[in-house]
Amino acid sequence: MLPVALVAAATLAAGALAGGHAPPTKSKGVLTAAIELGNPGFAQGTLRNAHGFDVDVAAALARRMGLKVKLVDYPFGRLFLPGAKPYDVALEFVTILPGRARFVDFSVPYYSSTQGVLVARDVTGPVTLARLRKLQVCAKQVTTGFEYVQDVLRPEGLVLEYATAGEALNALTTGICDAFVFDLPVLAAAKRATPSRYGALAGRLGPTERYGVVLPKGSKLRPAVSKAIASLQRDGTIRRAAAASFGSTLASVPVIR
Repeated sequence: MLPVALVAAATLAAGALAGGHAPPTKSKGVLTAAIELGNPGFAQGTLRNAHGFDVDVAAALARRMGLKVKLVDYPFGRLFLPGAKPYDVALEFVTILPGRARFVDFSVPYYSSTQGVLVARDVTGPVTLARLRKLQVCAKQVTTGFEYVQDVLRPEGLVLEYATAGEALNALTTGICDAFVFDLPVLAAAKRATPSRYGALAGRLGPTERYGVVLPKGSKLRPAVSKAIASLQRDGTIRRAAAASFGSTLASVPVIR
């Protein structure tokens, strides 16, 4: 949860950001925000009791825009499919990519990270790129982590694909795969929450990726959302939310070479 002082500050700023007019949301006075539950550090629990970085950012974004927030659980893999969407915005740590921008609109970035590697308990010792290529690697479908594994890492064996991070993490704990390549903050949060279930957080790899709030293509909310995100960046709200969810050790995770 965000401190009460931040809530008050966001409420005071909401009128200026909204320009005195209610933004064109699906429900009057409400920002419907999609999250994907089951992602450690970003969105966990239930819709009635959700917690994590994206949950906190969604709530802060709504307040800064002078709105209440309503959360919906929506699969990441369906974000880029055509058709009507049940949300105004989606916060699912989505990397901003030109290919994705053909199907959705993005806000200005709200967080940056890289891919990481979490290994199974029986994988000991240093993990290099050469060693990683010989391990049984798993990844989440339709993600930049999966693309990195397929196009850059190119393991010797078949890459195991999973629809959710939870399924991939379970495969790691049961020995089905040796290493899970996914967004570093998720892996760090999973390891911190239940350290005995996994081996080491072996390191980071790949380029820096910028996450954006996803909006349906052509959404009139985009300027207001980007303005609010920029405001939350300036006053440190997003930085504090990230520290609460991920801790302060991500920057010290070594690069896998």
